[in-house]
Amino acid sequence: MPKKYLKVLVFALVFILTLSFTSFLNAQEEDSTSDLPSDVANYEPTAADKVLMVQPAVCYITSVFYGYVLDPWTNQWSDYYYEAFGGTGFVVNPDTGHIVTAGHVIDINEAEFKYDLIYSYLMDTYGDFGELDGWTDADWNWAYENIKVEGSEGPPYDLEVYVQFNTAIASEPQGPGRSSYLRAEVVAKSPFEQRDIGILRITPQTGRSLSSALLGDSSMIEVQDAVTMIGYPWTSDIGQDNPLSPTVTNGTVSGKQMVGGTEWVQIQGDVRPGNSGGPVLDKNGNVIGIVSAGTDNTNNYIRPSNDIKSFLNAENKLGLVDQEWRTGLAMFRLKHFSEAIKRFDAVLNLSAGHLLAQEYKAKAQANMGQDVPLAADTTMASVTEETTAVVSVSETTVPVAAQETGLSKKVLWGIIGGAIGGLIFIVLIIVLIIMLAKRGSRPPVQQQAPSYQQPAQPQQVTSNAENIEKTKSDEEEKLNFCPNCGAKVDDEQVFCAKCGNKLK
Repeated sequence: MPKKYLKVLVFALVFILTLSFTSFLNAQEEDSTSDLPSDVANYEPTAADKVLMVQPAVCYITSVFYGYVLDPWTNQWSDYYYEAFGGTGFVVNPDTGHIVTAGHVIDINEAEFKYDLIYSYLMDTYGDFGELDGWTDADWNWAYENIKVEGSEGPPYDLEVYVQFNTAIASEPQGPGRSSYLRAEVVAKSPFEQRDIGILRITPQTGRSLSSALLGDSSMIEVQDAVTMIGYPWTSDIGQDNPLSPTVTNGTVSGKQMVGGTEWVQIQGDVRPGNSGGPVLDKNGNVIGIVSAGTDNTNNYIRPSNDIKSFLNAENKLGLVDQEWRTGLAMFRLKHFSEAIKRFDAVLNLSAGHLLAQEYKAKAQANMGQDVPLAADTTMASVTEETTAVVSVSETTVPVAAQETGLSKKVLWGIIGGAIGGLIFIVLIIVLIIMLAKRGSRPPVQQQAPSYQQPAQPQQVTSNAENIEKTKSDEEEKLNFCPNCGAKVDDEQVFCAKCGNKLK
């Protein structure tokens, strides 16, 4: 069998085997994710459930702005001075770690920051000696104009952003690089005067998988629609080591307006400082905006989610943690406590700090006496969501349509594809064995040793000898006649006897 055909056959075998294995895995995955009890698959989450599904994606954000002051009299740089600011954000892609917040949560007025640091440095350095007593506004203006304030890499300042999930601690930052919070990267920022949107990114870690929230269509918002706000309002100034838990408040859409070429949605609801950047949910649990500004605690404004979509530059999706958490919550509501505990354990294996999974696992364990098992009369939902009659199969049941085929359509096609691939694989193996067997039964071919001088063929020798003899006879014939007059001459003659032509 030629080598090139053997290579083609081996390649075909590998390709078919890979395709069949992939089809089988897809079938297994589809089978494992689609076969939920019909009451769980058809469970309609309550308004409270929709908030609980989003809440694990919400995080507390701490922004630390710091810089160094150059003393004009000693020409020496000070230690760092900082200002910290807190706000709220939420994850929109658990795989890439993208987080949305308000732009002003990760931004600061440069002029005010510089003035605050100069004032703090001068008061700390010279205030105790009374050297600043009697300073006028002109003196402070001079200090502002002439004293440099820069970050470690130049003006205007350095920024570090940190993120905490579930329960946060409002503690005094320990300085650059020494914070216990999860460090975040600023990907993009739109100032308050524009869209007031900030995009952060953190690195997902093993055992700390992220939850996510979905962005809705803010163009569908109508006045008097009910909304829900989730965030971390400040309970006290930063530095008191107070735990901050996310709070949930309800409100309504009271109006829409355009300011400076951008859209604002007015909300009537209790929102406090610290809620900035937090998600605002519609009745379906989708984010239709983020908290941006307010004139008082009940009259607030949000930036619409469609602006976020155009600014995000990343896919908005849910993750495995969300899938397990939502399924477990539905099972908990339906009193399938033992099954719900399994789902909550899966959540905690992925994200050990998932406080809601811990809470509802404890509630499920406390209610095990009222557990409703997935018994023989519990129906199973097929992947095609067919609402046909059901028949019992062991502890669960499946639709009749699924019973007739044995599995759902996608699973069935996956197994059929794997079976066909396996059959082709077996046929090709048999063909390969037969060809190799035939190749082994052939007698060995005796190969001649290579020779650089091939023996001349007999007919070629005869032909060449005849040509040589003919050539010689022609030459002799030419030498026996005078080329001038054609008279016959002898070989020894020098001149032709007839015409006197010189022959030699």
